[in-house]
This record gives sequence, C-alpha cells and structure tokens, in this order.
Amino acid sequence: MRISTYGYLFQFFIGLLAARANLFQRNLAYESPFSEHPQLAHNTNFLHNIHLEGRQNVDAGPFKDTHYPSFYGSNLGNSPFVWGGGVNFTHAVASGDPYDTSVILWTRAFPTSSDGSRPDQSVPVCLKYHIGLSSNISTQTVDIGEAYTSYDVDWTVKVEAKNLRPDTKYFYRFTDCITTASSPVGITRTIAASDTPASKVNGGKPLTLAVFSCSQYQSGWFNAYGYAAQNTEADIFIHLGDYIYESLGNGAKIGRQTLGRELATIHDYRQRLSQYRTDQNLVLAHQNAPWITVADNAWKSGTANSNDTTEGCGFSSSGACFTDRKLAAVRAYHEWMPIRQIDAGDKLRIWRNFKIGKLLDLTMLDTRQYDRDVTDYLTNSQVVDSVADFDDRSIMGAAQEKWLLNTLSESKSRGAIWRIIGQQVIFSQLEQNGERKFGSHGVDDAWDGYRANRARVLDHLYDNKISNTVILAGDSHANWVSDLSHPNDTKTYNPQTGMGAIGVEFAGTAVTSGSSFGSGILPDKADNISRVLVGTNPDLQWSEGSFRGFFTLTVDASYLNATYYAMRNITYANLDGFISAQFIVKAGENKLRRPVAGGVVKAGVLKSQVVAGNL
Repeated sequence: MRISTYGYLFQFFIGLLAARANLFQRNLAYESPFSEHPQLAHNTNFLHNIHLEGRQNVDAGPFKDTHYPSFYGSNLGNSPFVWGGGVNFTHAVASGDPYDTSVILWTRAFPTSSDGSRPDQSVPVCLKYHIGLSSNISTQTVDIGEAYTSYDVDWTVKVEAKNLRPDTKYFYRFTDCITTASSPVGITRTIAASDTPASKVNGGKPLTLAVFSCSQYQSGWFNAYGYAAQNTEADIFIHLGDYIYESLGNGAKIGRQTLGRELATIHDYRQRLSQYRTDQNLVLAHQNAPWITVADNAWKSGTANSNDTTEGCGFSSSGACFTDRKLAAVRAYHEWMPIRQIDAGDKLRIWRNFKIGKLLDLTMLDTRQYDRDVTDYLTNSQVVDSVADFDDRSIMGAAQEKWLLNTLSESKSRGAIWRIIGQQVIFSQLEQNGERKFGSHGVDDAWDGYRANRARVLDHLYDNKISNTVILAGDSHANWVSDLSHPNDTKTYNPQTGMGAIGVEFAGTAVTSGSSFGSGILPDKADNISRVLVGTNPDLQWSEGSFRGFFTLTVDASYLNATYYAMRNITYANLDGFISAQFIVKAGENKLRRPVAGGVVKAGVLKSQVVAGNL
C-alpha cells in the first residue's frame, strides 16, 4: 500500500513537471485568436501531450530532432523531441506593447539543415530568450526563458519578458536550445510606472514617439522606418493602421512585386507579412525600439472589395467570405506582430491604454475592425452620407466608446498631464468645395461619417474640462494639423488665435501609399489643393499632400513638439529626408502655439499664409 502511494505521488510529481514544462503555452502566438473556432484554435495541451507522449513511441526517422531535457530533468527518456538541425532567424527580432515591468518579444525561427530536411508538424523548435541591461546580454541577464514554436504558428515566437525595471532600456536575443544559433540583438524598453512624476519619466528627458501609417509594399521602399530608426531619438514606434495591404498592385518596376494573390487565407496573410518584413528599414525599426500598433482597414462586416452583406462571398476577387478573411488576418497579425492579447474573452479587442507615468496616457483605439457601423466603401457613398448624422452610428461601438470616455476621465483624475489618442482615421472635419473629403476609401470613411460619435467625444472633453488631449490619425495619405473643436463652430473657437479649442489633432501621411490628393502629385499642385482646404476648414492649420513620411511627438511636462519628416524619394532604399514642419503645444493651452509652426514650413500650406495673403 505504501509503495502504491509513493508510486502515485511520483507520477503526480512528474505530471506537475510536465504541465509546468508546456513550452507551447509560453509562446503567446498560440493564443491567436479564438478557442471557440477550431479552424483558428491552438490547443496547446493537445500539442504538448502529442509531442511528449506520441513522439516517444515513434522513430525519429530522417529528421534531425533530438531529446531536449528542458524542465523535465536529466532523464532523457522523459524528455521531448525538438528540432536539432538548426534554425534561421528569418526576420530578426521585434518587441512591442511595453509595460512598466514587462514587454513582448518576437522572432521567427525557421528550421533548416545542411541536407535540406525539414521536421514534420509534430516536431517543434525550442528557443531560449535572453534579456539584459547591455548588449553583452550574457553578463547582465535579467530574464531568461524557453518556448516552443512550430508549423502551427508559422514558426513565430512571441513571449512576455517579465520582472523588468520600469522606464529602462533593455537588450534581448533568442537562441536555439540545441545548436545555440543566435538571433540578432534587439533593443527595447519598459515604460514608467503609472505613479512616476511627470518630470522624472524617461529619466527626466523628453519622451519621443515616432508615428506611422499606410505602408504599401508595392508603392515604395519603407525609407521612413529607417530614417526614424537612424536619424531620430524615438523611444517607441506607433503604427496607426495599414501595416500591410491585401491587394497586389504592380511594384515590379521598383523591385517591389508582391508575392501571391489578393489575401484571403491564413497562408496568404502569412506570406504577405513575411514579405513586408524583409524590407531592411522595417527590420531595423523593429529591432531598435518597441512598437505599439492598431488594426488595418475594414469595418466590422466588410471592406471595399470584400463585403458579404451586400454582394456575398463572390464579391472579393479571392472568392473568400469576409468573415473568413477577417479571422485569418487576425490570426496572422497576432502571430507576426509583438502585440498583447488584452482580453482573453474578447480576442478581437486591441483597444488598450498605456499609462506612462504621470506624463501621459497613450490610448490606442480600434476605429476600424471592432464594432464599427457600415462605412463608405465607394459603392455605397450616397447611402452612408444619408445616415452619417444618425445618433446611433458609431465608429467604435458602444463598449469601446464608453471605455474611451472613462479612460479620458480617469487620466485626468490620476493627474496625467497629456492624453494622446492613437487611432486610424481623420477626426477633424475636412471639406472641399462644400463636400467632405479625404477618407482613404470614401468621403464618409473617417469621423465625418460618424458625426454624432465625434460630437459625443468632443462634448465629453469640453463638459469635463479635460485638457491636453492630442488625437493622432493616419489613413488619408496626407498631412494635416488642426486645433480640436466642434466643426464650423467659430463662435466658441477662433481659428486665428486658437482660443476655444479643446485639444489638437496631428494626422500623418503614408509611409509609401499614394496621396489622397492624387498619387504621385508634385508639391506645387498639392499646395494648390491645400490652400483651398486650410481656407475652407476653420480648425485646419496646416495641410500637405505630396510627400511620403512620418512624424514624431516629443513630450515633456510642459510642451509637446510635433516634427513632420518628408522622404524625397521612395523608389529605392535611401535615407534622404528633411523636416517639413514643426508644431508646439504648451500644456494647458489646448491649441497649437501661435504663430503656428513658427510661421514657416518647408512643405505644404499654413492657414496663416492664406489668411495673410502671403502666397
């Protein structure tokens, strides 16, 4: 009886070790995205058991897999098989979604060997991650761990490095558990703890955010990423949507021909993400700083060329239903991007908030995918225009809207100085010749198509006296800078002085995608359009529509400085860029500091230039 009890306890202990050693679970890519959808689920316990038990009873065959003890102890009979033929870190490393004590680390480890053999689906790759305080990580390691990857998640690895110091720069790398092959070293950081005084965030130095959107592979080289990584002091990279495009296009003449077809399946999305991540400027940008991202173009039930509700599944040239495409895209996105899964019960949720000391709240929205009512996708513009003023229309859904308003109020209550809202589409009204313009797909594709929703956000800011709100936007493939106020309200708001505004909007152009003023438009012609726009729209203070590029926000307790960068040529890889305009916002003023941009810009048109007739 005693022997039987000891035997049971021994087996129980071994079981605990095995459960503890489920290295599939440590790879967060397996969480993507829905346990209730079998075609998208990854049951890590099943993979673990099949791998541990099933592989012990079969010949390893021609594959170069080997026993690896890991947490199982020294008894090789109880250790799993893992790939032992070497790996290729095909896309370097990346990091993202930094918290004060943790950060997400990412890599891709594709199995390789000298004889060209590949493992079957039951053989995983085992990786170690190491993170430390210097580039010589082994001498100052602060966290180390292991995780498996496999065919099931396209050989991607996403882990959370924990127990880190707040507001600290780190270096990290991945290594193969068997061969010790090593990835490149990446640089990342944590953010300040939420109670850190604003003057002490980032060691007392201003915090710089680099902001991007709309990077279409076939339209040009991703020079903006490389310029930001090498020529600015950006601490965190923010991407506001259209990280990849599903369409094909023709970039062959500049060496940017897209692979595959219009995206529809998980294979399609993985292939496209893989190709984008071969651009060396994008590789460098991911390797040099953590990223915070939001989702790409769509509304909750369709896109411009894939809309089940109006045309059925055949509407897409790929022949796929939008729902299937959307779930495949979400799964691939979570495999390839260093983004956290915020809510285990709501896998589509990417709206989230980062409390960066008492300096700022960075609030990232999803104004595309989550619960957005039907948008303008070009063939339905007249219908959407007729309902754009309806009170119940929402660009984000009721749950997210309530969360946003509560987050803004909480940010004020906790004493944060700045509230920076990252989201995909233009918030301010943009009219040309009496018509709304410049959503990237249709005239009501931006907040202009959800006017009651926009009014509720502005009312909340005004009614609760919430100061220092800065909205970021992408999508339109042009540059815009505006004071925030109710559209056309020149009684409360003075366009010349900025008095009466409640905040500022900074909207950036595309990394490569063609201008909404006309693809390839030259500066002189773009400026002619900008003159009309800044003269027509009271809030709009600067417009520029020719150059591709990005902008940075440099933030401290007293000032926010927005610097816009223009790339001169994206037809080949280069770092030829210049500062096109700079803007200052003083804490507490809720408007752009006058004279706007110091009265001088190197591209585009200022409202002050039009008003003064200095053309």
